[in-house]
Amino acid sequence: MTPIRQNAAQPDVSVAIACFNAMPYLPEAIDSALQQRGVTIEVLIVDDHGSDKSLAYARERAASDSRIRVFQTPENQGPGGARNIAIENMRGRWYAVLDSDDVIEPDRFAAMIALGERHRADLVADDLTIFGEDIPTARFLDGSSLPDDGVIDLDTYFRHTVMFGQQASLGFLKPIIRASVFEGGKHRYRPDLRIGEDDELIAQLLLGGADYRLLPSAGYRYRKHAHSISHRLSLANAQRMLAAERDLRDDIVRMGRLTPAYRRRYRSIEEAVAFTQAIEALKQRRVVAAIGAILRNPSAARHFSMPLSALAVRWRKRISTAFDGSRT
Repeated sequence: MTPIRQNAAQPDVSVAIACFNAMPYLPEAIDSALQQRGVTIEVLIVDDHGSDKSLAYARERAASDSRIRVFQTPENQGPGGARNIAIENMRGRWYAVLDSDDVIEPDRFAAMIALGERHRADLVADDLTIFGEDIPTARFLDGSSLPDDGVIDLDTYFRHTVMFGQQASLGFLKPIIRASVFEGGKHRYRPDLRIGEDDELIAQLLLGGADYRLLPSAGYRYRKHAHSISHRLSLANAQRMLAAERDLRDDIVRMGRLTPAYRRRYRSIEEAVAFTQAIEALKQRRVVAAIGAILRNPSAARHFSMPLSALAVRWRKRISTAFDGSRT
């Protein structure tokens, strides 16, 4: 294979791919980043000590394409720690996250940068297209009541990042971020967060006065599959999220930004932790402990509708399958 070289000029976008057991999806993710039109790209793959062939594959790709650089965490650190390594080594004018099992449309970055430069924004996001096996392809923000001008200010962000809320959470979006935001060692991911690390960083940026814009198109394709981690909320992850949120709340109080929108977000995280504690206790058949978790935060009880709904769906599928089988 003839090596591909890119001149030494500063790339438009540094694409960070945190990689943990990413095969077989990694090749498609890398290709979608390199196939961006109208912009120059570097791809920073950070291996997080998985057990598959992702690292070997990444190094093989880097050997034939100078736009790809490969790093490895000192030990398993989760996506936040891996992305911090990408930030420390990036050369681009803009920083972008691409999960190793997702893909992006070929004109995505050109459109986002154009909007960002027009408004001198620090962050630019777009909608997601959700896809995967056995699920319908759909737009993530469809039906969400977002500002018509596309400006995501602090309170707008807080209103749309309520855990288990009725509307799609802005915390799931994958904005590009102007590189200058990170200069001087400022603003990094919390490596102790294994879920919600993107949300915590964006909240900190907005609290610091960053200008955040939303592009109405959907250039990011978010893949759901059996090994996806972003929708799994273990008790340990929930407790880490609450600890991080308490630190954020301290900053918000100190800056006089404790609004009703933020209070609702904070309560939703407390409820999520109580609900997760109850679920974990029930799995261990510790009924008294489960009741205690709910009694300490009674509003968390409403979240039991989610597992009950999922259980109902599974039973409907089983009954339907059994009925169809009986007719053959």
